[in-house]
Amino acid sequence: MNAGKYRVMLWLLPVLLVAGCTTAAMIGVGAGAGVGTYSYTKGELALDYPYPFDRTWEASLAAVERLDIQLIQEGRDSLGGKITGKRTDGKVVVIKVKDKGLGVTRVGVRVGTFGNREGSHKIQETILAILKS
Repeated sequence: MNAGKYRVMLWLLPVLLVAGCTTAAMIGVGAGAGVGTYSYTKGELALDYPYPFDRTWEASLAAVERLDIQLIQEGRDSLGGKITGKRTDGKVVVIKVKDKGLGVTRVGVRVGTFGNREGSHKIQETILAILKS
């Protein structure tokens, strides 16, 4: 394991010690991928992935298709993009993908009006699985 991954784990350790089980599950998902930061704020689950923007954007679109989320709208520019879709239960899904530079991309996922942590987690896991394949 290289020094960068050790630094990531050191950043994530306080979160694990302070937060609950869902956070611990995401830390497990993120640590394996080298994810730098994790946050769940105002109903949006955000993760930083050590993958370039274009690859992460394509993985996000593929996750929408794989999870049978109806694509409503998608758009992007050189700095980021937004995908809007609808799940089979009618809840709106918004995925924001932002290029943070140096091969790091932030993906924020919100399911429903007020957020759904488990639903967002499932989408993030799917994006990660696609990125790792």
